[in-house]
Order: sequence, then C-alpha cells, then structure tokens
Amino acid sequence: MKWPSHGANPQYLTDPLQLPEVTYDFSVNVNPLGTPAWLQEQWGSFFELITNYPDPHAEDLRRTIALQEGISEKQILVGNGASELLTLIGREFAGKRLLIVEPTFSEYRMIASMNNCTVESVFLTESEGWGLPLERIKSKLGGIDLVVICHPNNPTGVSYKQNKLFELLNELERRGVSLLVDEAFYDFVHNEPTLIQHINESSHLIILRSLTKMYSIPGLRVGYLAGSERLVQKLASYQPTWSVNALAQHIAVGCINDHSYRQQTREFIYSEKEQVFSRLKKLSFTVSKSDVNYYLLGGYPSLSDTLLPFLLKNRVAVRHTYNFPGLNGDYVRLAIRTKQENDYLLELLERWVQA
Repeated sequence: MKWPSHGANPQYLTDPLQLPEVTYDFSVNVNPLGTPAWLQEQWGSFFELITNYPDPHAEDLRRTIALQEGISEKQILVGNGASELLTLIGREFAGKRLLIVEPTFSEYRMIASMNNCTVESVFLTESEGWGLPLERIKSKLGGIDLVVICHPNNPTGVSYKQNKLFELLNELERRGVSLLVDEAFYDFVHNEPTLIQHINESSHLIILRSLTKMYSIPGLRVGYLAGSERLVQKLASYQPTWSVNALAQHIAVGCINDHSYRQQTREFIYSEKEQVFSRLKKLSFTVSKSDVNYYLLGGYPSLSDTLLPFLLKNRVAVRHTYNFPGLNGDYVRLAIRTKQENDYLLELLERWVQA
C-alpha cells in the first residue's frame, strides 16, 4: 500500500483511512522536552511584539548568529523556516543539475522539480552503515552544479565523518560545484558537527539550519542559512519583505543563547536512545546508528505496510518511508519522545513481534 504523505501532521494519514486519532506521534522529530521553560514563562511579555512591523533584515538575530559562529552578519540570511530558504535556493539553481545524497528529506527533490532542475542521486546503504559514499559521489560529479547533503541525515540520523566532508568540499571547490549542507539537526549532536567555519574560505558552500527542531517551536517558522556575501544578497532579493515575523526573531535570539537547554536535551536523548535501542535490538530490529533524536527502524519485511497499521490502530503514528527514495517502505522512521512514550512504544513493538 502507498500510504499518504503526512510528515508531522498525522491527521493526513489517519483521516482518509478512517483510523483512530493519534495519541502518540513518533513521526514528529522536534525536541521531546518541549520549548525551553523561559519561553513558556515569558510568553505573555511578547505581546507588544505583534503591534509593530518586524525588522525586515532581522539584524539582531543575524548579529547573534554571527557572534556565535564567528562569521559576518553579511554571510547570514534568516528565513521563515528552512523551507523558505530551500525555496530561495531552488530559484537560484533553477534549471541546473543537482546531485542529492539519498534517502533524505523529500523537499529537496520537490523543490528541484518545481524549478525544472535535473536531479541525479547517490544512495546511502544500510550495508555501509548509512555512511557517506564519497567515491560514488565523486564519480557522478560531471555536469553537476549543486550537491545536496543532509548532515546529520534525515531519516537515518547518521552524522558523516568530518574528514570525508572536508574532502568532498575541497573536490567541489576545485570543480566549481556548490555544496548545500542541511544542518537542521546538528545541535542535537554532542560535538555539533558542522562545516560553517569554512564559509569564510569557500565561495561554494551553503549551510542551512533550522531553529524549530531543537527548541520545539515549529509553529513559529524560523531558520537561517550561511553562505558567501554574494549568494546571500542574491537570495535576499528573492525574499518577500517582512518574511520573518517579530515574535519569531525575538524568540530565536533567546533560543540561540540558551546553551544549557541544548546540553540538557542532548543528555536526555542520549540516555533514552541507549535503553530504547537496546530493547529494539533484543526484538531483532535493526536500528540506524543515529546521533540525533530520531532513527530508522528495520529488520522485518515491509515495515511501512506491516508494522505501521498495527501502531496506528493503537493510536501511535510513525513515519513511513515510501517517499524516501531508496527505502521503498522497508523501514519506518521514529523519534525519541518522552520516557513514558518510548516505553509505551516498546511495549507495542514487543506485542507485534510476539503476535
């Protein structure tokens, strides 16, 4: 069966099929700890922000990002979520040839199609630990204008070795090919793996980041990209005025400065993954070696068709993998949620295996 696409909106999966309303949503991969406490406590004080127009250049937020990352404000563009910034990148590379490392976020291919791009793929494999296939990427670079990589990857959660990413960047620089690295989940990883420090020396590198995942604020829509000043100016010219609202800008500044919350989140995710992965392996599932707050589950045939209906009947949503090229529904993607939710999921999986 070809399940409807649903992302983090499980009603698009359950409503057409007349299935029960979801109680536990493991398809959404935002921070299970929720928003930072200070944001909840200070929410009422933000009301006045909606009475004036936002800064069209998001200068305070860009200054905060630049200070943290050691790059220039002119190398940063803030957007209405990473999705808007992807749309701007798609316009800049309209009609070009893209190489996407898959399976990965389906929106890359969708935006490429919208902009009449030709798309080539290099596929990650479970037998290679979902690691970056550097030599296969190099072999397909002829005529390519942009290489797209998600790091850590979605849906596997696997981070790539930094030396391989550096080697790829150097090869692309030599060939004059651009590299887009989507780092939407980098801050869930203890050592925060990133290539952003190379922005100053590479005119072909684009870093994309989301601020909604770590801080559990997907409804606010805010993200940013880093790139050369020329590219940032070009992409900004495509962007509507006041693209990012004042509330999102203000809250994003506070989130970026909340280093203790990021550390607290990483410690919780690491602890929960240890016990969840251990129990999953005892049930003969395979689990991707994820560094973040979600993982790819396999080990049994056609999990998107066999396990998914069972979980939905028990009011649990997970992410099927039919629209992740290369996975063909054989896996499902699950998030790490609260301890109570994780324990409930494990009980259901044990029942399913034993049935």
